[in-house]
Amino acid sequence: MRKLYLWLAFAGIVLPGLNCFAQNKPVFSIPFTLVDNRPFIGVKIKQHTFHFILDCGANYGMNVSTAKILGLKLGGKSMQDGAGAKLAATWNTVVDTLKIGRATVVKTDFLVTDFSEIINGLHLPYLDGVIGYDFMKDYAVQFDYPAHMINFYKNYAGPSPVPFTYFYGSVPKFNGQVDGNEATIIVDTGDRTAFTLLNHYAIKTGIINKYPLSDTAITGYGLGGPIYARTFILKQLNIGNMEAVDVPSRIPMLKSGAFADPSIDGSVGGGVLKKYKFTIDYKTQHLYFE
Repeated sequence: MRKLYLWLAFAGIVLPGLNCFAQNKPVFSIPFTLVDNRPFIGVKIKQHTFHFILDCGANYGMNVSTAKILGLKLGGKSMQDGAGAKLAATWNTVVDTLKIGRATVVKTDFLVTDFSEIINGLHLPYLDGVIGYDFMKDYAVQFDYPAHMINFYKNYAGPSPVPFTYFYGSVPKFNGQVDGNEATIIVDTGDRTAFTLLNHYAIKTGIINKYPLSDTAITGYGLGGPIYARTFILKQLNIGNMEAVDVPSRIPMLKSGAFADPSIDGSVGGGVLKKYKFTIDYKTQHLYFE
């Protein structure tokens, strides 16, 4: 979901000597560790290596503890919403240089917030920050979950492309089917769950009465606090030629935040994506599930 958005004042990605590549040949690749269905990558800032999520539902963001380790100056305090129902305090800072694989990113604005509730609530070993759209937008980014590798392409071609537009200006949004019903869906590599079905859509389609639902419980945490939802096993989810069956799903019981937004009907997370070699081609605006 929408988390830690930042409109960059200035940022540059420097990849010397990497100007010409054959189609489907990566410009560079980086390994990742799958923790709680999220892809964590190594990010080097100063002499430190941190664990950041490569999150297509976010932008450049870091934990307050990471900023403290780096001795970064914080400013511009504000309150922002996210997947949870509450507003979260955020600050702005600038990182002079950071390295992600062979890429060097310079003079980059970061949004800083406190991730301790997420870390403690989900018992994560780490969550130092997130890297998202503004780093990935010039590439076709492939999350090869079976190989635990992320590949960055200048050009990509694959089977059965799924066209997408943008939700909140940067999150891939596309058409799919939920139990045969047409739905507007987003994808979020930073979401631990398999599938989130929004309450308004569950009511409209009658799905909320079709399945036995659990009691309301905390199913995750995002910017803005815990995500209270009722869970069930969805019979069928279709995106292009991709078909997932018996999908663990949740219906958030929230009145505010991104999971209460009526302009989308559902969100695909890591619980589904981890079964695929999943590619987001930002340049042509196509998704691939292979």
